[in-house]
Amino acid sequence: MRTLLCAILAVLPTLIGTTHLSDATSSPSAKPKLDVIVLDAGHGGKDSGAIGPGGYMEKQAALGIVLKLGALINKELPGVKVVYTRHDDHFVELYRRGEIANAAHGKLFISVHCNSTPEKPSNASGFTTYFLRPGKTEAAIHVAARENAVIKYETGHHQYQNLSDVDYILTSMARAQDVKFSEKFASLVQQELAKRLPIPDNGVSQAGFLVLIGAAMPNVLIETGFISDPKDEAILKSQTGEMKYAEGILAAIKRYKAIYERS
Repeated sequence: MRTLLCAILAVLPTLIGTTHLSDATSSPSAKPKLDVIVLDAGHGGKDSGAIGPGGYMEKQAALGIVLKLGALINKELPGVKVVYTRHDDHFVELYRRGEIANAAHGKLFISVHCNSTPEKPSNASGFTTYFLRPGKTEAAIHVAARENAVIKYETGHHQYQNLSDVDYILTSMARAQDVKFSEKFASLVQQELAKRLPIPDNGVSQAGFLVLIGAAMPNVLIETGFISDPKDEAILKSQTGEMKYAEGILAAIKRYKAIYERS
C-alpha cells in the first residue's frame, strides 16, 4: 500500500498542474472558458463492447452519437473546439484517451457508452451518467468493471494492476473542483436526455472508470441505454435515436457552459 500511495502522490502534481481551473483562476481577471470539448466514443476496432440481441455493437452506437454530437457542437457553438479520441472504427487504449484530452487542453471530457446485462435479451432499460468517484452501489461497480475490462485488449495493461479506490479518492481530492463540475454536468445530461427519450432516467451515479481517471478536467461517462434490451437497442441503432442523444447532450453542454463560465 505504501508503494501504491507513493506512486499516486507522485502523479498528483501533474494532475493538478494540468487542471483547467487552476490555470483559469491563476489571475484575478481570468475567467474560465469552455472552449475545448473532448468527445470519447467508447470501445472501437477489435473491442466491440457489448452486443445487443439484434447484433448492434456498443462501439457503433457510441461512435454514431459522438459524431452527431460533434457536428452539432461545431454548428451551434462555433467558439468551441471539438476533439475526438476516435472518429472511426479503431481501438484506442484507455490511458491514451486521457492523454489525448490533456494534450488538447480539454475543458470537458464526455465518454459515450452503452449499458448491458449478461442475459440477452433483457428488460433492463434506461440511461445513466457517471462521474469519477469510488462506486457506491453494486450496480455502479459492476458497470465500471465491465467497461474497465477492455484493458484485456491492451498490450501494457499491467499499468492498471495496482489501481484501487485509493486512486479515485486521491484524484478526487486533487481535483475537487473538477468533480463538482462533473457531477453538475452529469445532472444536466440526465435532465436533457429525459426530455427526449422514451426510456427510464436512471439518474446520476459514481464509479471508478479508468477512462475518466486520466482526463484532468471535468469528465463524465454516459451509459446511453441498455443495448441488451431490444427497445433500447432499436433507439440506439436508429438515426433518429442517435440524434436525440446528441441533441440532449448538446443542450446539457449549453446549460453547463453558462454555469462554468460564470464560475
